[in-house]
Amino acid sequence: MKVLEVITYADVEYLPKEGRYEVVEGRLLEMSPAGGWHSRAVAKITERLIRSLEDTKKGYVFAGELGLLIKKEPLTLRASDIAFYSKEKLSHIPKGFLHEPPDLVVEVIAEETSMEYFEEKLRDYINFGVGRMVFVDLIKRLVLVVDEERKIGVHSFEEEVEVYRGVKWEFSEILEVV
Repeated sequence: MKVLEVITYADVEYLPKEGRYEVVEGRLLEMSPAGGWHSRAVAKITERLIRSLEDTKKGYVFAGELGLLIKKEPLTLRASDIAFYSKEKLSHIPKGFLHEPPDLVVEVIAEETSMEYFEEKLRDYINFGVGRMVFVDLIKRLVLVVDEERKIGVHSFEEEVEVYRGVKWEFSEILEVV
């Protein structure tokens, strides 16, 4: 990850339209493109969530680095791998970044990434008011769940994990990783 420049909320309309990045405390962080493991896991988890939540008319599933405007000053804009919004929280799909915290965020970890980065992202999601957070570590084959009451659970891929209210599965069933 490379820090490019300091930006403010007034600069949001000028942010790059291409590439992967986040803005943390006004710092534009450029990220490398996702690899095969990461992309496939995001696709499979998204597919399962759409069948479980969107197809049952409970809300909207988003994937592909959804821009979440965590705070305006200093500007913090996070990109979630997958997010779910209930219809009670989001009545329509907006064109730009989302300003409301999702009911669920799923992050996939497919490469060695600094613990500091994920601690900061977790802190930002909690402060933003994200309901449930699920971090799927493909390397360690672990799933970290932070529930709505901020209780933390760590599970293996072989355990049944409640991803969201009544939606449970074993990650080994859907992810074909080594």
